[in-house]
Amino acid sequence: MKLIDQPGGSIWVTDAPDWNSSDPHATHRIAVTPESLHARAERGLRHVLGQMYGVMCPGLIMAEHVFQGLKRGMSVGDDHDAAANKLAITWAAQRDATLTGDKFNPTLSFVDAPPNRVFVVYVSPNEMLKEFPSVFGWGERWTWVAADPDLPGAPIDSETRYDSRLWSRHA
Repeated sequence: MKLIDQPGGSIWVTDAPDWNSSDPHATHRIAVTPESLHARAERGLRHVLGQMYGVMCPGLIMAEHVFQGLKRGMSVGDDHDAAANKLAITWAAQRDATLTGDKFNPTLSFVDAPPNRVFVVYVSPNEMLKEFPSVFGWGERWTWVAADPDLPGAPIDSETRYDSRLWSRHA
């Protein structure tokens, strides 16, 4: 993850595969704002911050699936169908991470990934392209979800969790 400057301010970014491109090296930039990281730190969510640095950042580029549309109601501002635009980027990460030690000088610690789980990053499309022109979407939340035994790298019941599967690495 690296800090980049945009007209709207500095943001942290990492790369995910560009599922809209036939170029296997093309990427989408997924961003997280310093403000959202600060809020998580203030809440003591060291495991979430550790997962961002140790699982999400190095792992997004290895995504195995991208799903669109969360099958649940969600409103964001005036958009009462916001769930339809959310993405879930998933893969079978090999390890989990957390921040340990002193809060002013933490250490990134790793453990094996939870068994039979995939890592999921929920992304909202960037609707502030003028302020953040190089950002495809915003990484809002990330977590471990039970794995689908029949679709490696995907969450269980993906067909009831999401509206559609947009892309699979090995399809």
